[in-house]
Amino acid sequence: MFTNILHKAKLVLAIALLLSVVSGCSSYGAARIQSVPTGAEVVNLEDDSLLGTTPVMIHWKNDREESKLITVRFHKPGFEDKVTAFWVNMRHSSRADAEKQPQPVKVELKPKK
Repeated sequence: MFTNILHKAKLVLAIALLLSVVSGCSSYGAARIQSVPTGAEVVNLEDDSLLGTTPVMIHWKNDREESKLITVRFHKPGFEDKVTAFWVNMRHSSRADAEKQPQPVKVELKPKK
């Protein structure tokens, strides 16, 4: 009997997974990235892409509703580079909704000695 219940549970899980893939649901997350002082380049360390210059709003799109770890480097001439990581919650159904409630990220850059 337990094996039958386990088999049914696996079947229900497989159908739910298939429906989520077929339905094409996307999840969005956003971060408002700031630095002190402003004007620092924000580089995504996953692919070395330039995300923008602070202050900047960045959004991400994912096929699943799960948190995403983002690691970035801040660079501004005359200041030490700073690397930071943060989680973005991918719980929003649209980019606009994500940007209404962005993950705040703020760093303070130290002057070069």
